[in-house]
Amino acid sequence: MSTKPLLCLVFVLGIALVGSGCEMTGTQKGTAIGAAGGAAAGAGIGAAFGAPGLGAAIGAGGGGLIGALIGDQAEKKKQDKEKAELEQQLQEKDQQLEAAEQSASHEGKTFVQGHYEYVKKKQWVDTTKTERVWVPERVEGDRVIEGHYEEKPIPSGHWQEYEEKIWIPDHYE
Repeated sequence: MSTKPLLCLVFVLGIALVGSGCEMTGTQKGTAIGAAGGAAAGAGIGAAFGAPGLGAAIGAGGGGLIGALIGDQAEKKKQDKEKAELEQQLQEKDQQLEAAEQSASHEGKTFVQGHYEYVKKKQWVDTTKTERVWVPERVEGDRVIEGHYEEKPIPSGHWQEYEEKIWIPDHYE
Protein backbone atom coordinates (compact mmCIF):
# COMPACT_ATOMS: atom_id res chain seq x y z
CA MET A 1 0.00 0.00 0.00
CA SER A 2 1.30 3.43 -0.91
CA THR A 3 1.80 5.97 1.87
CA LYS A 4 0.70 9.01 -0.15
CA PRO A 5 -3.03 8.20 -0.13
CA LEU A 6 -2.85 7.32 3.56
CA LEU A 7 -1.08 10.57 4.41
CA CYS A 8 -3.59 12.57 2.40
CA LEU A 9 -6.46 10.82 4.16
CA VAL A 10 -4.95 11.54 7.61
CA PHE A 11 -4.41 15.24 6.81
CA VAL A 12 -7.88 15.65 5.33
CA LEU A 13 -9.46 14.02 8.39
CA GLY A 14 -7.39 16.17 10.75
CA ILE A 15 -8.27 19.37 8.95
CA ALA A 16 -11.93 18.36 8.80
CA LEU A 17 -12.01 17.72 12.54
CA VAL A 18 -10.26 20.94 13.50
CA GLY A 19 -12.05 23.12 10.99
CA SER A 20 -15.53 21.69 11.52
CA GLY A 21 -18.27 24.01 12.69
CA CYS A 22 -18.86 22.16 15.95
CA GLU A 23 -17.53 23.61 19.17
CA MET A 24 -14.54 21.65 20.47
CA THR A 25 -12.74 21.98 23.77
CA GLY A 26 -9.00 22.57 23.91
CA THR A 27 -8.48 18.94 24.89
CA GLN A 28 -10.51 17.69 21.91
CA LYS A 29 -8.69 19.98 19.50
CA GLY A 30 -5.32 18.91 20.90
CA THR A 31 -6.30 15.25 20.56
CA ALA A 32 -7.42 15.70 16.94
CA ILE A 33 -4.33 17.65 15.91
CA GLY A 34 -2.01 15.29 17.78
CA ALA A 35 -3.67 12.20 16.30
CA ALA A 36 -3.48 13.60 12.77
CA GLY A 37 0.14 14.67 13.14
CA GLY A 38 1.09 11.42 14.89
CA ALA A 39 -0.63 9.32 12.23
CA ALA A 40 1.20 11.16 9.47
CA ALA A 41 4.55 10.83 11.21
CA GLY A 42 3.85 7.20 12.10
CA ALA A 43 2.84 6.38 8.52
CA GLY A 44 6.07 7.92 7.24
CA ILE A 45 8.20 6.02 9.74
CA GLY A 46 6.18 2.82 9.24
CA ALA A 47 6.63 3.10 5.45
CA ALA A 48 10.38 2.96 5.97
CA PHE A 49 9.90 -0.40 7.72
CA GLY A 50 7.25 -1.66 5.28
CA ALA A 51 4.18 -1.22 7.56
CA PRO A 52 2.70 2.26 7.03
CA GLY A 53 -0.72 1.29 8.43
CA LEU A 54 0.72 0.01 11.71
CA GLY A 55 2.97 3.07 11.95
CA ALA A 56 -0.02 5.36 11.33
CA ALA A 57 -2.07 3.61 14.03
CA ILE A 58 0.72 3.79 16.60
CA GLY A 59 1.52 7.40 15.66
CA ALA A 60 -2.17 8.39 15.86
CA GLY A 61 -2.47 6.90 19.36
CA GLY A 62 0.72 8.51 20.67
CA GLY A 63 0.06 11.83 18.95
CA GLY A 64 -3.53 11.87 20.21
CA LEU A 65 -2.36 11.28 23.79
CA ILE A 66 0.29 14.01 23.63
CA GLY A 67 -2.13 16.38 21.89
CA ALA A 68 -4.78 15.72 24.54
CA LEU A 69 -2.33 16.55 27.34
CA ILE A 70 -1.21 19.77 25.64
CA GLY A 71 -4.81 20.74 24.83
CA ASP A 72 -5.87 20.06 28.41
CA GLN A 73 -3.13 22.33 29.75
CA ALA A 74 -4.16 25.07 27.32
CA GLU A 75 -7.79 24.67 28.38
CA LYS A 76 -6.84 24.94 32.08
CA LYS A 77 -4.84 28.11 31.42
CA LYS A 78 -7.78 29.58 29.54
CA GLN A 79 -10.19 28.72 32.38
CA ASP A 80 -7.81 30.16 35.00
CA LYS A 81 -7.53 33.38 33.01
CA GLU A 82 -11.32 33.65 32.67
CA LYS A 83 -11.75 32.95 36.40
CA ALA A 84 -9.22 35.65 37.29
CA GLU A 85 -11.02 38.15 35.02
CA LEU A 86 -14.38 37.32 36.64
CA GLU A 87 -12.93 37.68 40.13
CA GLN A 88 -11.46 41.05 39.15
CA GLN A 89 -14.84 42.20 37.83
CA LEU A 90 -16.57 41.04 41.02
CA GLN A 91 -14.01 42.84 43.14
CA GLU A 92 -14.52 46.06 41.16
CA LYS A 93 -18.31 45.75 41.55
CA ASP A 94 -17.91 45.21 45.31
CA GLN A 95 -15.73 48.31 45.56
CA GLN A 96 -18.27 50.34 43.60
CA LEU A 97 -21.10 49.14 45.84
CA GLU A 98 -19.08 49.88 48.96
CA ALA A 99 -18.28 53.37 47.71
CA ALA A 100 -21.95 53.95 46.89
CA GLU A 101 -23.03 52.76 50.35
CA GLN A 102 -20.47 54.98 52.05
CA SER A 103 -21.50 58.03 50.08
CA ALA A 104 -25.19 57.32 50.83
CA SER A 105 -24.59 56.87 54.55
CA HIS A 106 -22.47 60.03 54.85
CA GLU A 107 -24.85 62.48 53.19
CA GLY A 108 -24.61 65.95 54.66
CA LYS A 109 -21.20 65.20 56.21
CA THR A 110 -17.88 66.57 55.07
CA PHE A 111 -15.18 64.18 53.96
CA VAL A 112 -11.83 64.83 55.64
CA GLN A 113 -8.78 63.30 54.04
CA GLY A 114 -6.19 61.57 56.25
CA HIS A 115 -3.65 63.94 57.79
CA TYR A 116 -1.30 64.48 60.69
CA GLU A 117 -2.37 66.43 63.77
CA TYR A 118 -0.48 67.60 66.84
CA VAL A 119 -2.11 66.49 70.09
CA LYS A 120 -1.22 67.96 73.49
CA LYS A 121 -0.38 65.35 76.10
CA LYS A 122 0.85 65.32 79.71
CA GLN A 123 3.53 63.17 81.24
CA TRP A 124 4.67 62.83 84.87
CA VAL A 125 8.37 63.57 85.23
CA ASP A 126 9.71 61.87 88.33
CA THR A 127 12.49 63.88 90.01
CA THR A 128 12.61 61.82 93.20
CA LYS A 129 15.99 62.11 94.88
CA THR A 130 17.58 60.09 97.62
CA GLU A 131 19.07 61.81 100.59
CA ARG A 132 21.44 60.39 103.14
CA VAL A 133 19.85 60.92 106.56
CA TRP A 134 21.27 60.25 110.06
CA VAL A 135 19.02 58.02 112.15
CA PRO A 136 19.81 58.34 115.91
CA GLU A 137 20.20 55.37 118.23
CA ARG A 138 16.96 53.88 119.49
CA VAL A 139 15.60 50.94 121.45
CA GLU A 140 12.94 48.64 120.00
CA GLY A 141 11.74 46.08 122.50
CA ASP A 142 14.89 44.56 124.05
CA ARG A 143 17.08 45.42 121.02
CA VAL A 144 19.29 48.47 120.74
CA ILE A 145 19.66 49.88 117.21
CA GLU A 146 22.73 52.04 116.95
CA GLY A 147 22.72 55.33 115.11
CA HIS A 148 23.36 55.04 111.36
CA TYR A 149 22.87 56.65 108.00
CA GLU A 150 19.97 55.63 105.73
CA GLU A 151 19.14 56.46 102.12
CA LYS A 152 15.62 57.89 102.07
CA PRO A 153 13.77 58.90 98.93
CA ILE A 154 12.45 62.43 98.76
CA PRO A 155 9.51 62.26 96.39
CA SER A 156 9.17 65.06 93.90
CA GLY A 157 8.21 65.57 90.30
CA HIS A 158 6.01 67.56 87.98
CA TRP A 159 3.73 67.28 84.99
CA GLN A 160 5.27 68.09 81.63
CA GLU A 161 3.14 69.02 78.63
CA TYR A 162 4.26 68.08 75.14
CA GLU A 163 2.84 67.71 71.63
CA GLU A 164 2.75 64.44 69.74
CA LYS A 165 2.28 64.11 65.98
CA ILE A 166 -0.37 61.47 65.19
CA TRP A 167 -1.99 60.25 61.94
CA ILE A 168 -5.74 60.80 61.57
CA PRO A 169 -7.20 58.49 58.85
CA ASP A 170 -9.85 59.50 56.29
CA HIS A 171 -13.19 60.22 57.95
CA TYR A 172 -16.44 62.15 57.75
CA GLU A 173 -17.35 65.05 60.02
